[in-house]
Amino acid sequence: MTNLTKDSNILKVKVKNYGECGYSLDPENKASLNIPWTIWCQWFYISQQTGNKEWGGVFSVKGDIVTNFKIPKQEVSSTDCEFKEELGGDGIIHSHHEMGAFHSSQDDNHARNLYTYSIVISSKGCEATKRVKLPCGAFGYVKVGLTLIECPDIDLSKITEKKQELLSERYHDDRQRGMDFGLEEFPCYRCDNFKCKNCNVAIRGNTGELLPFCEFCEDYGSCSSCAQLAKYLENYPEDREHFEYLFANKI
Repeated sequence: MTNLTKDSNILKVKVKNYGECGYSLDPENKASLNIPWTIWCQWFYISQQTGNKEWGGVFSVKGDIVTNFKIPKQEVSSTDCEFKEELGGDGIIHSHHEMGAFHSSQDDNHARNLYTYSIVISSKGCEATKRVKLPCGAFGYVKVGLTLIECPDIDLSKITEKKQELLSERYHDDRQRGMDFGLEEFPCYRCDNFKCKNCNVAIRGNTGELLPFCEFCEDYGSCSSCAQLAKYLENYPEDREHFEYLFANKI
């Protein structure tokens, strides 16, 4: 949460945030902002130094490029950043340390509505919006895509993507070495839709033979109560016949 010392709502008007309207969410209306690499690094350096405390700053924009960055006098806590001086600027930047990148209701009421641009950074990513006038006459916030510019020339040719193995082949090789598996290692234990036919994890053989999440199941007698299998059959009811001999009409 970022708080400015000046009264951001002198008339006590209840400002409506239209950030979730159809116009704001339309990708065609997404704005862009270019940030010099040196300024971006400063932001994350400050976040590292302030630890689990919020901090804030203001920046100027020319065209679609951030041109400078200033740190106002401020008092901060783990949930609040209160500016003690007004430095102007076109945009505001503040951190959410470990909380995640999002604009809180306090940000909407006391900070984001005072600047054209607003950026929230955290250890889990960033979120940026631009304040615009909507076709309805009110104001709202459109998403902003951030691009780093003036980056150093770093040779990345030695960094290559690891070749993907079929999960069934990997399992077979590890089993031969007698390795123990952790549940978090395999995507089938994290999947929440079980659209296996669109998954990068290949199904070995036909559907009736074995599903990816079945390959690592240690409870072979629980097919009739398996939530993963039930979810899979919701997506692919035509495959139900392959499993009827296991649990009849229990799913």
